Amino acid sequence: MLRSKLRSALLGAGTAAAVVGTALAPATATAAPAPQDVSPSYLSCTVPRGYTYTSVSLTTTCSTSGLSPLYNVVTPRTGLWACTVPAGFTYTSVSSTIVCTTSGMGNIYLLRAI
Repeated sequence: MLRSKLRSALLGAGTAAAVVGTALAPATATAAPAPQDVSPSYLSCTVPRGYTYTSVSLTTTCSTSGLSPLYNVVTPRTGLWACTVPAGFTYTSVSSTIVCTTSGMGNIYLLRAI
C-alpha cells in the first residue's frame, strides 16, 4: 500500500514537472538544419572508381581466410580529408595519420576539385 501511494505521488510530480517544463519552453525553438556539405559514407571491401575513403580497418568480413581491409567509402568533395586523391581532384594540404593505413603511418589529403 505504501509503495503504491509513493508511486502515485512520484508519477504525479513527474507529470506536473513535465507540464510546467513544456509550458516554459520557448515557442521559437527549432531544430538545427542538417549540414549540406556532408557526404554519406558506407563500409566496403573495395573502393570503387571515382570514390575515396576516409579510414580503413582490418576485418574478417571481407575475406574467407585472415584479415583484409574494410574502407569507409565516401564521394569526394572539396574540403574533405581523404586517404586518396581521386581523378578530378587535387589536394591543398597533407598530414600524417594512422587512419588511412592498416599498419604504420600514412597520409591524409585535403581535397579540392580541379
